[in-house]
Amino acid sequence: IDEQLFIGRDDELAHLHEWLSPSTERRNVVAISGLGGMGKTQLSLQFARQHHQRYSAVFWLNTSSELTLKAAYVSLAQRIRHHNKQSKIGQGEVIEQLKEEQAIKLVRQWLSQAENKTWLLMFDNYDDPQLPGICSSTVYNIRTFSPYSTQGSILITTRSSRITFAKLMSLNKFVNLNQSLAVLVRRSGRQAHEDVDATKLAERFDGLLLALATAGDYISQTAESFRDYLDMYEQSWEELAKNSHGLMEYDRTLYLTWNLSLKQVAAQDPEAAELFRLMGYLGNVDLCKPRFNKAMATLHSYSLIEAILGHYSLHACVHDWVLEYLIGKIDIALFGLALHCVAQNVARNTMPEYWLTNNRLNHYALRIEHCHQREVVDWNVVDMGDIYHMGYLNYNIGRLKEAEAMYMRALKGYQKVRGTEHISTLKTVNNLGNLYAAQGKVAEAEEMYMRALKGYEKVRETEYISTLYTVNNLGVLYKNQGKLAEAEEMSLRALKGKEKAWGAEHTSTLGTVNNLGLLYKNQGKIDEAEEMFLRAQKGFKKIWGTEHISTLDTVNNLATIYQNQGKMAEAEEMYIRALRGKEKVWGTEHTSTLNTVYNLATLYANQSRIAKAEEMYMRALEGFKKIYDANHPQVLLITSSLKQLLSTRN
Repeated sequence: IDEQLFIGRDDELAHLHEWLSPSTERRNVVAISGLGGMGKTQLSLQFARQHHQRYSAVFWLNTSSELTLKAAYVSLAQRIRHHNKQSKIGQGEVIEQLKEEQAIKLVRQWLSQAENKTWLLMFDNYDDPQLPGICSSTVYNIRTFSPYSTQGSILITTRSSRITFAKLMSLNKFVNLNQSLAVLVRRSGRQAHEDVDATKLAERFDGLLLALATAGDYISQTAESFRDYLDMYEQSWEELAKNSHGLMEYDRTLYLTWNLSLKQVAAQDPEAAELFRLMGYLGNVDLCKPRFNKAMATLHSYSLIEAILGHYSLHACVHDWVLEYLIGKIDIALFGLALHCVAQNVARNTMPEYWLTNNRLNHYALRIEHCHQREVVDWNVVDMGDIYHMGYLNYNIGRLKEAEAMYMRALKGYQKVRGTEHISTLKTVNNLGNLYAAQGKVAEAEEMYMRALKGYEKVRETEYISTLYTVNNLGVLYKNQGKLAEAEEMSLRALKGKEKAWGAEHTSTLGTVNNLGLLYKNQGKIDEAEEMFLRAQKGFKKIWGTEHISTLDTVNNLATIYQNQGKMAEAEEMYIRALRGKEKVWGTEHTSTLNTVYNLATLYANQSRIAKAEEMYMRALEGFKKIYDANHPQVLLITSSLKQLLSTRN
């Protein structure tokens, strides 16, 4: 908000001034904690406005999720490179080509320079900290983004009061009525001197800053008086009280102010109000589309959305209110539209850096999952193609149970409308085969692949592209089953067909080359396996670069060859390279990352590096247990390997 609109918090600002005094001897870390809507972000920004001259640089970063923080670091790295071209860190690189890992490293190094000790870093909305006893897909450790050296100042805003690595400041409601009145006056632009109704309204909001600001903005946009607003509020309060049993008074106050504002928006711009309801089904950050601008401007004028650096977002409290109380019962048309918006942006694995797009869609997928969990959705009226793409998205980001549910819904719909032998049906069957294979359900996977293959061969030529995909998948499945002759037959058939259809250097062809390498390795044909892996790696590196997931997979596979050949140093180097790349692309708990962790554990075990091996085995086991059930082959394999390792140690 404008600096002129900021009210009060003098004591808190004084404490921040003391606690975050620039120092060259130590690092200062302060966390402002409090309920949503207390003004944590505005307090931190006001502090920065007042004291920015004390610091060599001040940076505000959105830390509402690990993905948003990574994106912020990329942007920050670009700014550092632009304004400090002579920096010896990363000199000569092109700014636009910085990847996430490079950007994070560059920023951490720059903040750690010996001559750069008096900066201020502001981590805003760190509401999902990694804490003991909390298991969630959204938590992360913000300290992995901190500078390497213990210098500078860090200011965090969070809803959590359990952060242990920072000095905590608890932010509560205004207790001074005059401060509440001042917020109403400044936000509304009205005079409140001796206005009894303004005083009653301020008392009614009981020091809740977000409610006071929203009410003031409403009055500033209308001809309503404090009395008019108070009457509307009291009337709505009685209505909400009848239909919101168990709702805290804090929440009820905020919900009512937003509801009154949205009614005014609907009267002024119905399209804006409808878009706002749609946001309830989507994620609450990174909303940036030019066609939304007019509607967004209207919503912003009533403090219903936030606009930061060209992107729109909803405060987390507002976001929950939209879905839980404004929408109430699921609107299937809006739900379907929200799902369509997400599904049409899912990136196929043939696209460059597809994982970046799909990881950004993760919080949207979680929101849609939350929507249909709280109420039964009639999937018959939702577009089947969108359901299919949501299945692909969930599979791609490692949410296998959710992927299976989406694929089964799509399959049911395609079979009913288009029949069992339609291409769309068969593609869904093939993808279910991939899913079952990933879950270790070998029989079910083979059944799906054979069904898809027979269907393709019946309606298309044997070298039809979808046929070749399924042939390739069957080859991989047979290899994992130990049916090596059948696996080789299928893999060579797929390779021959793809080379004919696309050429030797197409990414799909190279994928089958990599699979043949895995097969030859299982057959003990180490030289042939190495040849295939090197061919695949060279091709992927040429097309995608060194940090693409397909390239990293071949790096991992080459490491297994070097380990088999006794080249332990080369193998370890390749495993670590693959692991770091996968952690950056997929995160630490994706199946692809965990497979490399397991491979690294076997290497350490072979070298009798017992402690390191145990650490890697435990990490892999804990990660896979979150994804698979206890009887999954991978879980059983790691459990057996770990047991054998511990027996050897004892």
